[in-house]
Amino acid sequence: MWWTLGAKIRKIRPYWYLNYTKEDARKFLEKEFGWQYYGGHHLENRMTSFYHSIYAPQKFGVDFRNNTLSALVRMGKMTREEALREYNTPPHIEDGLLDYFKKRLQLSDSEYERIMSEPPKSWWEFPTYKKRFERLRPLFAVLAKANLVPMSFYLKYCFPRAES
Repeated sequence: MWWTLGAKIRKIRPYWYLNYTKEDARKFLEKEFGWQYYGGHHLENRMTSFYHSIYAPQKFGVDFRNNTLSALVRMGKMTREEALREYNTPPHIEDGLLDYFKKRLQLSDSEYERIMSEPPKSWWEFPTYKKRFERLRPLFAVLAKANLVPMSFYLKYCFPRAES
């Protein structure tokens, strides 16, 4: 906060002003550097691949492809039907990925099954600064209107969460 409020340093986001497409970037990297596509968003290493392909979908019912495919449809790079077809195919899972992960974390099959079968925990079950941000909501409202903190921060963190 000091950098934003005290030093009045503003963030410049040049990527917001570039005409960028992933396909062009991939072609450039393949041509210039011999780069090979690794099969999906955040599948560049085995730990993130495990999280995105196995853990999050099985434990939390989250499929991160939803965001990417929705963005492609909104940008007109893919039809809704194509996106639904891709979304309804199972995510790519590297052979041996689960065994690698269990070995890496020294988990037995029973320990892994216990972890996966426990009910998921949510962020509000852990200590956070959210209550403090809620109490300071009037201050953050002024700061957001003055463009000293992002409006997205104010809207996301300064209001009580809706009970589900």
